[in-house]
Amino acid sequence: MSQAGVYGLPGPTRVKRLRGVATADDLVNRKFHRLRPNELWVTDITQHRTREGWIYCAAVLDAYSRRIVG
Repeated sequence: MSQAGVYGLPGPTRVKRLRGVATADDLVNRKFHRLRPNELWVTDITQHRTREGWIYCAAVLDAYSRRIVG
């Protein structure tokens, strides 16, 4: 790989943990089972480093059908 000029990016940086900081309340009480569509949507966002900068990937998932809706 080095002969072809291919190499990986540096590893992840250290994350500083904040102790004693309040977090958001659990609004669904960890009950993700739903009886019909559009009752509960859950979201996630991740970031990935590239040579050009950061790429952000976000998704909205319907908890009933487990399909990406946005």
